[in-house]
Amino acid sequence: MDPRTWLRDLTPYFLYTLFVATLGPLLFGFHLGELNAPEDVIRCKKKSIVAAAASLPQCIQMTSIEWGVVGSMYTLGGLLGALSAGPAAGKYGRRRTMQLTTIFFIIGPVFEALSPNIGVMAFGRLLSGVGAGASVVVVPIYISEIAPPAERGFFGAFTQIMCNVGILVAQLLGYFLSHDQYWRIILAAGGVIGVAQSLGLLLSVESPKYLADQGNTSQAKRILRKLRGEKFDLDEEISSWGADGADDVNDEEQTLLQEEDDERPAPGKPGREDALSIAQIFHHPDYHKAAIAVIMVMLAQQLSGINSIVMYGVSLLADLLASNSALLNLAVSAINIIVTAGCAPLVDRLGRKTCLLQSLAGMGISSLLLAIGIIKSVPILSAIAVLLFVSSFALGLGPVPFILSAELVGPEAVGATQSIALAANWIATFAVAQFFPLASDVLHGKVYLIFAALSAFFFVFISWYVPETKGKKNADEVWGRERRNGMTNGDAHRNPPPSLLSPAFTPPATPGIATPSHPRPPRSTPVDTSLSSDIPAPYLLEKLPEVECEVRARIPTTTGQEMWLHVYRNNVDTKEHLAIVFGNEIRSQSLDKVRPGETEFDRMTRGAYVGRLYPGRTHSRVEQIKKAAGIPTLPKATPAPQRDAPVIDHANGLLSSSSAASSPTSSEAGDIHPSTSNTDLPLVRIHSECYTGETVWSARCDCGEQLDEAARLMSHPQLSPGGGAIIYLRQEGRGIGLGEKLKAYNLQDLGNDTYEANLLLRHPADARSYGLATAMLMDLGLGGERGIRLLTNNPEKVRAVEGPCREVVVRERVAMVPLAWKTGGREGVRSEEVEKYLSTKIEKFKHMLSQQ
Repeated sequence: MDPRTWLRDLTPYFLYTLFVATLGPLLFGFHLGELNAPEDVIRCKKKSIVAAAASLPQCIQMTSIEWGVVGSMYTLGGLLGALSAGPAAGKYGRRRTMQLTTIFFIIGPVFEALSPNIGVMAFGRLLSGVGAGASVVVVPIYISEIAPPAERGFFGAFTQIMCNVGILVAQLLGYFLSHDQYWRIILAAGGVIGVAQSLGLLLSVESPKYLADQGNTSQAKRILRKLRGEKFDLDEEISSWGADGADDVNDEEQTLLQEEDDERPAPGKPGREDALSIAQIFHHPDYHKAAIAVIMVMLAQQLSGINSIVMYGVSLLADLLASNSALLNLAVSAINIIVTAGCAPLVDRLGRKTCLLQSLAGMGISSLLLAIGIIKSVPILSAIAVLLFVSSFALGLGPVPFILSAELVGPEAVGATQSIALAANWIATFAVAQFFPLASDVLHGKVYLIFAALSAFFFVFISWYVPETKGKKNADEVWGRERRNGMTNGDAHRNPPPSLLSPAFTPPATPGIATPSHPRPPRSTPVDTSLSSDIPAPYLLEKLPEVECEVRARIPTTTGQEMWLHVYRNNVDTKEHLAIVFGNEIRSQSLDKVRPGETEFDRMTRGAYVGRLYPGRTHSRVEQIKKAAGIPTLPKATPAPQRDAPVIDHANGLLSSSSAASSPTSSEAGDIHPSTSNTDLPLVRIHSECYTGETVWSARCDCGEQLDEAARLMSHPQLSPGGGAIIYLRQEGRGIGLGEKLKAYNLQDLGNDTYEANLLLRHPADARSYGLATAMLMDLGLGGERGIRLLTNNPEKVRAVEGPCREVVVRERVAMVPLAWKTGGREGVRSEEVEKYLSTKIEKFKHMLSQQ
């Protein structure tokens, strides 16, 4: 960044916000180095002139092992803070998480400064570590989101700069106060800084990018204007939010999704993309490589040996430099700040990876020189080696790891990835803090040969594995995902890649019983895809996604009917997909499954109960309710249930279906159960989210009407006595998003029909996840040979919904006839656009011709 433009481009409020946020990393560095200089006084190695106070001992006797435990407790707390800060930052926001860290920054030093023994001091260090670990997770994320995009690397280096400032402050206080009981003032100073940050955060703001990701675009723009000033052009930066993984940000879309007056999302409010968990990061096909990269970079930062100087440099060099060891550590801290600040622009100019490799090379060479200086007792060589060691660290390994972990992944994964990174960092810091004193006692200067070897190893690994992020707009560009399958960047914008859940395809026509044109068929048509056919089967997923129902609830509707809303999670995306169930016989197996450690109240709260809730109910299972009422629970002889009839599982007292467990005999294979009327089969509709059809009551399509009609048919006791389920997928059918759909609408106004408009925009034919729908139907007990009725006008969808091995069998396709056609225009959606939309389907796709 050009310093000459600072006054023009940076507002005082941005600098204030940056300073207050980086007080957290400052305290991280302060607590890291606070025990270095006063070690001998705290451990009673030096005799004091002033007598001890009556209430607190003047020093605390500790062995090397006990001293290592006190030092490493800080790293243990840091690990706890790092693991919890990522999810907290994603759920509660960056600013709120920073405010929580100040609580630990304030309380921890109180225990440290007033510690009468080892245990209290170690506990205080643990609390301080929790705040420090959380801070160095959330602050780099916060800085990367409030900093101007072109200078993100420069300001990202401020995390490490302030860490070094904190170390310098601790060394300065230690240099002047390492006598008598003044060491307690050193430890208390961290609490004073924590109070200052807590007060400063009251006037700070939430990250605008975080608010935009949560759907609060209006407030995000206001905050960004406050940070950038009135003359700054915000359009390019706001558009980069969309490039980083958020939805397109514009005022019109904002009015569809959220009220303009909302100041900020409520804690825990889900955003447009839910934050990934740490476990999901390692299993995510796009992010597991990033997780490995940030872990190795963070290990490289600590296992290069920097904290051996920061935490133990004074005692390490005491014999070699005598009284000058403390002064050398002051010089080391000062040089660390100067070099880190001076090299900060190089991160954006040379690149992150280049700075890392140069830093590792310098530290490896410096480690060799330091080993030689200590072994051969050459004070000048040792002093020069320490200064070069710290300078090399400040060039790349200091600032870059904190920047990289926020740039290698998308916004939904940044919190968890930062936690992973800092967890690795703290584990490595713990290893150095705990075992370096012992290794130094045994190996002396030779311990730095180990650090040199580790630097060489990480140099090779980073050269081979870690990508460059300089100049890349988002994680997809970093890892080269935008050019997969020959797709260019321009094509990626117009023609998005296939869904992660299922291949993008338009399935071929359903094999088996075709839908005849003459004579006029009934409104429902039997189908059997097991029959031989010359038509090729669609390309389906080899393995269905793993789904789990998290919660269900009874939803009374405005028409007087009741339905059960099920919320599903899966292992391939972070969205909450829904199953809208009609009828008590359809139950989720994953919801009913007993979960470790849960109470009956927990089960009822998440909806895993039979029957209906009422005040005072205490059991979720049928058998327990019967026992409480004195009713015999198990009859002496239980008749075999009729095939496919719902039964009670007496092991857990839950309703279940025998359809999935029963398999037909060879004579029944291919039989469509003539003894059971088709209306007894559950009715199923696969519905994809449609913003315009459902949210803004659009008359360009009939999606909202189709959803209402499906619910009406499934809740009708005569039309669907077997109940039904609407699988509501939280994704638009073509996978194009609202922005591209609106472009298609404009092309239709220019004279193109819906088919031509999608072709002109190069939209995919269909990107819906039928595999996800199949997995959800199986979990609801709708798999197996009994079969379902599929409510669709598209015969091509039948085989796609059945799954790769016909896990779900479609026995009948039921037509979704528009109400306007049924009633001669008296009911339903009536508009010129809908008629053109339906006419295009008839003309271009032919599959609705016989249904009018």
